[in-house]
Amino acid sequence: MKIVTVNIPESYLGAINKLIGENGFYPSRSELIRSAVREFLIKELKMARTMANYEDAEFEEEFDEENYVRVPIDTKSENGDVIREFKTFKILQRLE
Repeated sequence: MKIVTVNIPESYLGAINKLIGENGFYPSRSELIRSAVREFLIKELKMARTMANYEDAEFEEEFDEENYVRVPIDTKSENGDVIREFKTFKILQRLE
């Protein structure tokens, strides 16, 4: 395994500490973080495979990246499947 250094807020550490140890769900911080990253990757890779099959006429048009941004929005279908759609928003002010 590789060592990765991550800076996280103190409030996250407090929550993590409640979930580790003898009375917790995880034996260590490392195991909790590995589990969280694994679940995140499974979810995102599944979504990426779905997106590869996603076709939308809006994507084929010219997109003004200077003045607009597309944001992925996840919703659930009636049978519980996650559906990722994109909403387009006009950029009002850029943060530098």
